Amino acid sequence: GKNVDVDLPIVGDAKNVLSSLNNVLKDYESNEDAKKWVKLLIERKKECFPRVTYDDIPCLNKTSAAIELSRLFKKGIIKKVSKGKFYKPKIRVFGEVAPNTNDKIKSYLKSDETNSYETGANSFRKLGLTTQVSNETVIATNKPYRKVRIDNINLKFIPKRVDAKGDEIYLVQILDAIKDINKIPATTPNDVVKYLKEIIKEESLEKQNKLTKFALKYTPRTRAILGAIFKEIG
Repeated sequence: GKNVDVDLPIVGDAKNVLSSLNNVLKDYESNEDAKKWVKLLIERKKECFPRVTYDDIPCLNKTSAAIELSRLFKKGIIKKVSKGKFYKPKIRVFGEVAPNTNDKIKSYLKSDETNSYETGANSFRKLGLTTQVSNETVIATNKPYRKVRIDNINLKFIPKRVDAKGDEIYLVQILDAIKDINKIPATTPNDVVKYLKEIIKEESLEKQNKLTKFALKYTPRTRAILGAIFKEIG
């Protein structure tokens, strides 16, 4: 280990701490230096784990893309994440470096323009509603997927109710939590409502209105619970 002086020490589980920091900083406007640093990190990450797309395939006839991908896979040029998904490994001194589990899962969120998003138990954990880690990741999407297993994580795909973009996804995850309020592990519906009330109360009026608009796509029970939360907020 290494001792490093810090400005503000934070003690806690890394996943929970980072999740809480993301919630605190989601509306933070970073300066130009910070934006440049984030951009550089994204570029470096792409260099390490470039995903293979149809444009990368040396084939004019896109209908034969599957055959070409199979050929590249058999030659060892690309590696398979799951059926129909591949990556090009980065070669290091000690051999090939594969993307980690989270990067593999994120490829299902960012591989299309339908704004798929994560929901389910792990999403609720990131919201701070539970501390339990699930071995199943649920993705809401418009694309038809079968169940997929990546490393030790099962990926389950469900139809999404709302076409949310960017920071709007955070709002539909709140609605998903209300919809599945009785399924969230290691907590109670009352505790979930209390916690969500505090989250929603801190949101801007514009986002609260969007939350109400998105709720129209959800079940009557979800809308009723959301209405009760807004009534308590006043």
